[in-house]
Amino acid sequence: LNNCRSHQSYYTALSRTATAAGTLILPSIGSNQSSPIDSKEIQGGCSGFLWQEFRELELLDDITTQQYHGLTPITIMGNT
Repeated sequence: LNNCRSHQSYYTALSRTATAAGTLILPSIGSNQSSPIDSKEIQGGCSGFLWQEFRELELLDDITTQQYHGLTPITIMGNT
C-alpha cells in the first residue's frame, strides 16, 4: 500500500482480500513511520468524474434490466 497514489489504487490492492475482517494492514518493514497509509486517501471519496461514471453505469444497468424484463418505457429509444 506504500506505493498507492489514489483511492483507486488502494481499492485495487485491498479488493484482493476475501473479507475486511480478515485484513490486517501493517507498516512496511524498515519504516520509521507509525502509519504509512494516508487515511484521507482511503476515506476521502472519489473524484467527480468517477461519480459521474458510476451514475451513468447505474442508468445503463437500470435500462438493461428493464429491457430484459420487457419493461422499458416508450420514452427510452435507441439501438442495442
